[in-house]
Amino acid sequence: MARPGILLRFSERRHRRGSSLNGHIKPKDTSTPATTSVTTPVTTPVTREKSWKHRSLGSITSIFHGHNSVPQNVYEKPVEVIRQEEYPHMNNGTYLDHSGTTIYAASTITRFSHKMLNNLYGNPHSENRPAKVSGDMVDEIRLKALRFLGADPEHFDLVFTSNATAAIKLVADSFRDLAEQTRSGSFWYGYHRDAHTSLVGVREFTRNSEHHVFAHDQEVEAWLENPELYHREIDRVSSLGLFAWPGQSNLTGRRLPLEWAGRVRKSRDIQGTYTLLDAAALAMTCDMTRVFGDPSQAPDFTCVSFYKIFGFPDLGGLIVRKDSGHILTLRKYFGGGTVSMVKTLGGGPAWHISKGAEGGEDGGKLHEGLEDGTLPFHSILALGEAIEVQGMLYGGMENVGRHVTGLVVRLYEGLRGLRYGNGREVVRVYEEEGGEGTGYGDSRRQGGTVAFNVFGEDGGVVSYDRVEGLANERGIYVRSGGICCPGGIFTALQYEPWQLNRAKSAGHRCGPHGLGVINDLPTGVVRASLGAMSTTKDVDTLIEFLRETFVAPTTTTRNRGHSRKNSSSSTSSNSSAASVTFAPKTAETFAVQAPPRVTSGCCSLS
Repeated sequence: MARPGILLRFSERRHRRGSSLNGHIKPKDTSTPATTSVTTPVTTPVTREKSWKHRSLGSITSIFHGHNSVPQNVYEKPVEVIRQEEYPHMNNGTYLDHSGTTIYAASTITRFSHKMLNNLYGNPHSENRPAKVSGDMVDEIRLKALRFLGADPEHFDLVFTSNATAAIKLVADSFRDLAEQTRSGSFWYGYHRDAHTSLVGVREFTRNSEHHVFAHDQEVEAWLENPELYHREIDRVSSLGLFAWPGQSNLTGRRLPLEWAGRVRKSRDIQGTYTLLDAAALAMTCDMTRVFGDPSQAPDFTCVSFYKIFGFPDLGGLIVRKDSGHILTLRKYFGGGTVSMVKTLGGGPAWHISKGAEGGEDGGKLHEGLEDGTLPFHSILALGEAIEVQGMLYGGMENVGRHVTGLVVRLYEGLRGLRYGNGREVVRVYEEEGGEGTGYGDSRRQGGTVAFNVFGEDGGVVSYDRVEGLANERGIYVRSGGICCPGGIFTALQYEPWQLNRAKSAGHRCGPHGLGVINDLPTGVVRASLGAMSTTKDVDTLIEFLRETFVAPTTTTRNRGHSRKNSSSSTSSNSSAASVTFAPKTAETFAVQAPPRVTSGCCSLS
């Protein structure tokens, strides 16, 4: 059944270092010891070309005639050597969930531990010596993190948060508070269908349904051309609004346009609308100078998760364009050291002075009014070490991007090449239709993530939780389910609203007790994601697991892996919560077009 909307397909192609920290209270010997290797010695030499020079994206892409091709090394050392030296803790399995969090290097932990044991750090909100050491350290690492991200400290500020979601909520809280001063008592909120649930949740701060979900990129383009079609306010120019979108889909790894921020800023019809970019997935393997290189085109607010980039520490951040940051200082809540003066007793109204709104000879420090309570200063110390180690191991995020782009092409081609004896595909990869073909191999269009489902030889879908469970038994660690991307799942799986309601009424919920298949329609996907230290062996292990598990077994064994339809009232599963069948029907054939525009009322499968 053909449906209007954005095309979606299952492709048929086979295809700074910074300066070291100063000012710490140290013993006389202030030198940092050489990184201690805690790894198993390499007993077999790694075969590779003599030249370790970087390759262009075009040359990397041209290497991949098939999945047996080996990506060219782009680091100073072969990645296999880096794995042996820095990631011995990854030897206990095949880790393919870097979009959840990447893995930390041994040198990061060693260097962090050394500084913790050889310095005295106090609460930064004081002037005693240990406190001042912490404060100076935090200031230095804040600048180091901005430079690592390619954000000029003259134009951007960094607010440390517990994670990317906390950064998003900080922006949402500010807009909710400021909206009380508008005529409608609300702000307009627009978000892209590929948004993570953390972005979707901002809509709950609006009133009278003043929110809209854009079903695809073309609808965003239409909004930028004719904003009046999407806004209910009488005076759009002065009305308050926020537009949010992910730099990279948490589901498929597709990278979305970055130029929207600059276009919103230039539009006369929506001068009161600010932009929020969720870069948690994007920043993991992308050189972020693409986002911050031109401050005039950068988003007003950008959230990141540092643990997705470095593996450790568990820390997030909000990068604020200073020309737009004043709007955050108008939020109501204050706590900890974010205020310089507060009135609590006596006559008259209560008041407080936010540090972020005070200004000063350096133009003010916005972050001081937004970082509630005591900073996680030990985690910030670890962040400084992580940035240093990242530079030493990989040379820069542009190299990480090249490496991951090469590997994800290998993974994509390997999955697409799996076929049963009758010619049916084993795996269907979810990617967006476009005039330029697949985005795999183009780092501007695709990150290091592949979302897919497995199908049996008869075309029946294999429950995603079954696939993850079998992989887990083999020590292969992927992620499955709705992947916190409700709009993306709705579109990729070709859902209509009634099917979503059916899944809800059937008792499907995200998590290990969800229903993986309902009437031969999957409720989620399997996601494999790659990181800076991923290897060809990691990729090939997943491909061979799928081949051995679903292609090589006998028909009887193979049929155990997917849902079977026994009767109109039967409920069958290949795991504890794999499938529910309401009536006999032929396996879904998956039309090549997505459902009609997703409405803001759709609930999540995740």
